[in-house]
Amino acid sequence: MKKLVSVAFAASLALPFSAIQAQNADIVVSSSRSIERFVEDISHDLGRNLEWPNPNRSDLQGTGVAQVLFQCGPDGKPANITLYRKSGSTKVNWLAKRAVSRINVLHPLPNGVSEDQLYLANIIIADSPVQYAQLSQKLNKREAQRLASGKDRGKIFAFTLGNSPST
Repeated sequence: MKKLVSVAFAASLALPFSAIQAQNADIVVSSSRSIERFVEDISHDLGRNLEWPNPNRSDLQGTGVAQVLFQCGPDGKPANITLYRKSGSTKVNWLAKRAVSRINVLHPLPNGVSEDQLYLANIIIADSPVQYAQLSQKLNKREAQRLASGKDRGKIFAFTLGNSPST
């Protein structure tokens, strides 16, 4: 059966940003990209990274949700990559960490995003649309608990990407 891969992030932090700032009646247009474009770029990059190597390979079999925490290094590449929560499959964990490590689009950071910001990638790997739905529910519960605990509030930037896979 075809391996279905999706990247999912959950919104947990609203960052202040503005493409246009008023300063002494002058309008200054920022060269920084918007939060929306930042999310779009990272989502696209992660999706591409999860497609290579081909997740259909027999040595990459496994399903689950891996939560990967990382920061933006000084070179614009992911740094301090760790598993925030393991999937239960070493192969899924490896694939998720590898995909995050190959993100190439962190710089330039949007206005309001500091260099030491933490990011959380929630990566779902499923064998079927039914399994994807089950894993998505599991992830939603985890994220609701994480947000309710308040321990990461204001510390982690997370975002959402993913469509329910089809057969």
